Amino acid sequence: MNQLFINNEFIASKSTDTMDVINPATGEKIDTITFATEVEVNDAVEKSKQAQLEWEKTPEPTRADHVKLLIPLLEQNKDTLAELYVKEQGKTLASAKGEIDKAIQFIDYMTGLSMNNKGEVLQNSRENETILLTKKPIGVTAGIVPWNAPIMVLMRKVIPAVITGCSVVIKPSEATSLITLKIAELLRASTIPAGLVQILPGTGETVGTQLAQHPDIQLISLTGSMRAGKSVYAESASTVKKVNLELGGNAPVIVTSNADLDKAVNYIVTARINNAGQVCTCPERIFVHQDIHDTFIDKLKAQMEQLTVGDPFDESTDYGAIINQQQLDSIDDKVQNAVKNGAQLITGGHKIKRSGFFYAPTILDHINLEDSAFKEEIFGPVLPIVTYSEFEHALNQANDTNAGLSSYIFSENLKEIMLATEKLKFGEVYANCEAEEVVNGFHAGWRESGLGGADGIHGLEEYYNTTVSYIRYD
Repeated sequence: MNQLFINNEFIASKSTDTMDVINPATGEKIDTITFATEVEVNDAVEKSKQAQLEWEKTPEPTRADHVKLLIPLLEQNKDTLAELYVKEQGKTLASAKGEIDKAIQFIDYMTGLSMNNKGEVLQNSRENETILLTKKPIGVTAGIVPWNAPIMVLMRKVIPAVITGCSVVIKPSEATSLITLKIAELLRASTIPAGLVQILPGTGETVGTQLAQHPDIQLISLTGSMRAGKSVYAESASTVKKVNLELGGNAPVIVTSNADLDKAVNYIVTARINNAGQVCTCPERIFVHQDIHDTFIDKLKAQMEQLTVGDPFDESTDYGAIINQQQLDSIDDKVQNAVKNGAQLITGGHKIKRSGFFYAPTILDHINLEDSAFKEEIFGPVLPIVTYSEFEHALNQANDTNAGLSSYIFSENLKEIMLATEKLKFGEVYANCEAEEVVNGFHAGWRESGLGGADGIHGLEEYYNTTVSYIRYD
């Protein structure tokens, strides 16, 4: 596919820079994508700029009415979208459909916020003066979308931008450009005016860098790795644009001696195998109280070994493929290094021998805290485990990371739960449940896991600038 989506039209890229699209579950080539050129990126940004200047004149509730018409289009095309999604990305069909449903829920909620742009009347300090604080669209924005949740995260970049009166230029992941361009067909069929959403496949080093440095883009939002986020942050500095980053995580999980172990194991496994573990909010580091360690391991092992891994179109499959060979090798390298350094392999620990890219459900017990499988985001179906004796020590170890996105606590003791929610230095704390990221919440990271955030009213407000007007009338 050599198409770009610019000004509501699919056009052929003039580039010779291409990439084959491989089905992760079969290893077979399904298409070839062509990347945008520098000239085409500039053209898309210019058209976005012109479209935005007109769009910001439209009342916000009217903008929301246009956006809401995407919902029936997504509903009508859900099966077709989900099938392509599975072939390109490798997650299960049920998971793909679930993400589309979440995107629909997100659109419905965000459009309902269209009357919430309130502004403020500030207290005056002089006679015969009124001070008004108003919120205005930030302008042309850019969104860099990852491969692990390309539909939901695409909506996180597009919907708030369009509702608030902005336009947006999207760079999809190279690995999931097909599904993104398929959604562009729905955008074209909607009543959202031309030029407000552009989609330009390309690499981070080319299209991503150009968007980050472009003087006409006022905000760039990236969901991706810490490495990519730091690069965009640095490249954006030349134009001092606003940067919104949701980066990697290294989520700690504390299982106390007061936990309901059946509940804890069920939620941990459910969260860990979501998209084969390729989710930034997945449990990454498990801290288990020494008194319950053996029972916890037995229950965890039993549940992990019952999982079905394989064909993502099979309804009995619990999780599907790893995105590509590079990521599969990275997971295995971390596991083998941990075992070499003394970790006890409880189950799994190997690539699954079949077509495509699959990794076995894996448990590493008594792992070295300095191993990359513990200190870094694995992004695979692997659970590294250590024990602790003092709750305060577990909290300190959980916080000992450069990441700060999600964290978990399992306990039936209210004091432990409240202490954890107070002391865990992460954007999200999940107590006795798996990660959900509700659309009316705020998904944001601390430390190197990001800047700003998404979802809810606070996510919408990322796309506004503020003006304070001093009005004298004497």
